[in-house]
Amino acid sequence: MLPLATFPTLFPGFGNPFDVIWWVVFGLKLVALLDAAFRPRQVFVAADKLTKPGWVLILATFCLTQIFQGGWLSFFGLIGIVAAGVYLVDARPALRAASGRGRGGGWGIRRRRGPRPL
Repeated sequence: MLPLATFPTLFPGFGNPFDVIWWVVFGLKLVALLDAAFRPRQVFVAADKLTKPGWVLILATFCLTQIFQGGWLSFFGLIGIVAAGVYLVDARPALRAASGRGRGGGWGIRRRRGPRPL
């Protein structure tokens, strides 16, 4: 007889709430790392933030720590959550503003084509 198709058997690694939290925290750290890795180096200098190699080194260290250490409730896991949070909340908006992609979605001021309205 085939085993029952339950959520833990269909999606291993998502069996209990701590595993789900592990994946969410890892995704948060990975998003921060990829965003820092693909930003140009000059934007970090223009925004007067920590340098690009500094952010990438910090975020990559804590991503790898979570993978190999296995837990997000450890000392390094919690520091990694704080580091990714600081990057996403403080550095990323400043980097977006310095690169010219602010809250407007990166399009800037749109110019109207055609005659001016009266």
